[in-house]
Amino acid sequence: MQRALNALGRINAIVASVLFAALTAVVALQVFTRFVLHIPFLWSEEVARFLFFWVVLLGAAMSVKNRRHFVIDVTGGRTKRWSTGRRLLFDALPALCILGFCGFLLVQGIGYARVGMLRTATNSGLSMNLVYAAIPVFAALSILYTAGHLLRRDASEGAGEAPAPPTGAE
Repeated sequence: MQRALNALGRINAIVASVLFAALTAVVALQVFTRFVLHIPFLWSEEVARFLFFWVVLLGAAMSVKNRRHFVIDVTGGRTKRWSTGRRLLFDALPALCILGFCGFLLVQGIGYARVGMLRTATNSGLSMNLVYAAIPVFAALSILYTAGHLLRRDASEGAGEAPAPPTGAE
């Protein structure tokens, strides 16, 4: 299962990177046509916004996979001396919260995507279904990644350590 999740994570990263490159190209085109040619493309701002939405949500899913999402450490880093049960609780409880939130988001996101089938974007003519689909895709990816963390034999294996705080101006 971990192999499949790692492969899914690589696909997630590739798609996010391609969409980010497309976002960069669309914004560069928008700047060029607006400020150099003085003939802006009407669709470029809208498409850039949609691409940004997808990039953010795919990036957030990668953060969930790598356990780099926002964490508030209430233990002060003292979990290394704790029993396995206590560590499991502090690993499992946030994961269960993520699962609950993403389950809710999955259901609501599917509803948004269904509504989007009946709408098109004003300037680009894109189906809003393509835009709103980012919400259930993020939720489904986050559920899979979090379930993978919970199903590991050793819950502390691969846990994302909080990044070290900055040491000061260098």
